[in-house]
Amino acid sequence: MSDHLPQELLEEILSRLPLKSILICRCVSKTWYSLITNPSFIAHHLKKTAARNSGLLFFSYCKTEPCPPFRKNESYLLYPDELFANPVEELDCPCKGFKGLFEIVGSCNGVFCLSYGYYAPALWNPSVRKIVNIPRPNVTFTSHGFHKHSNGFGFDSSTGDYKLVRIVYLPDSNFNFDKIPPLVEIYSLRSRGWRKVDNDLKCVIPDFSTSAFLNGTCHWVATKPPNGPGVCDAILSFSLGEEVFGEMEVPDCLAKKYHYINVAVSDGSLLLVAFTETTEERCFSVWMMKEYGVPGSWTKLFNISHLANIRRFIAFRQSGEVLLVNRGEELFFYDPKTEEFSHTEIWGTPSSFYLDTLVESLVLLDEPNEFAEEEPSEDDGSSGVSNENSSSPDGVDMDLQKNNEGNQNANSPIKLNEANEILEEVASTCNSQMAIDKANEEA
Repeated sequence: MSDHLPQELLEEILSRLPLKSILICRCVSKTWYSLITNPSFIAHHLKKTAARNSGLLFFSYCKTEPCPPFRKNESYLLYPDELFANPVEELDCPCKGFKGLFEIVGSCNGVFCLSYGYYAPALWNPSVRKIVNIPRPNVTFTSHGFHKHSNGFGFDSSTGDYKLVRIVYLPDSNFNFDKIPPLVEIYSLRSRGWRKVDNDLKCVIPDFSTSAFLNGTCHWVATKPPNGPGVCDAILSFSLGEEVFGEMEVPDCLAKKYHYINVAVSDGSLLLVAFTETTEERCFSVWMMKEYGVPGSWTKLFNISHLANIRRFIAFRQSGEVLLVNRGEELFFYDPKTEEFSHTEIWGTPSSFYLDTLVESLVLLDEPNEFAEEEPSEDDGSSGVSNENSSSPDGVDMDLQKNNEGNQNANSPIKLNEANEILEEVASTCNSQMAIDKANEEA
């Protein structure tokens, strides 16, 4: 049946299939492989995927063993969104077990940006098991000595490109990091390289500030001179499309009272998470910018003053619960409505906890897997199977491009029959125009 489908209808049907089914269909023939790994099809599939919730949460953390040699055990898990109790799958991150701790800079469209101190980061899509190495930046410890840096990752919708921006602060002779103008460079997945970005930044991003991506823009909390490092009075932004910086004011009631302020994103809105701890008061407060870019739209969501041991805010859940880490390094839930909290019995390094909704996308499927565990085997001239542990559900990527011209079907009849059954289920009762019209109505 699949041999008789018009190209337009085939693309529309395939784009609506579950991701694992698409990966199976990729193994039917070189024609299907080329169609599914085509950047235009990947972008078309992403538009449909981004509009619906996968129902899965990506959750990662690291726990250090209490006894020598103090190994760091990293976990990358998928949880059902409706119940954060038992993981449905443990993901095999190619960077897992690396000496040191990988930080997740951010995620966008199912792609996670990993970073490891001064070392080069990488882009990872766990849904298709692809990881792409990012080359070392121009500003390194070797080239400039000790420095501080902040990263921001996101998607430039104007060019369809994924970008990583890096802001570097160099110390002066007195080891002050707010005297020398920062260096800014940006990496583009499309160009596969770093380049310098001119800037006139006057503010400094503190060490504890993480980045938040929203509306095509990366955000950080920053300090403007002549204020000291303990005053967070600005939100620094960087548009990935225009590649320019901007600033938004932090409300005075937060900047003057709270020692630590960070940014986050929830339900399409920018958040400020503020925390203070003095001998007189311990308070944790969360504010939301109801209208993006409008300073007067900051609204306090809730305060927590009766829990004195909060260490870090992790994320909001769709239920309205807040995921936090206490000073005992335990993850727990807090319900702002009932002011009750519940334990998860999950302990880990506070800075390692990361939670976000998983977007099951095909992004990076057309990229080479640069952190493969095994080298591809020589083509045997019959199956076209590679032992590279990369992107198909069973860990075997089909190297269909290496097949002989006469070998049109790249794998066994079982895969072909399975793909045909998938298509039959979706389109057996529709002719091409009816199916496309119905698909457009549902889009």
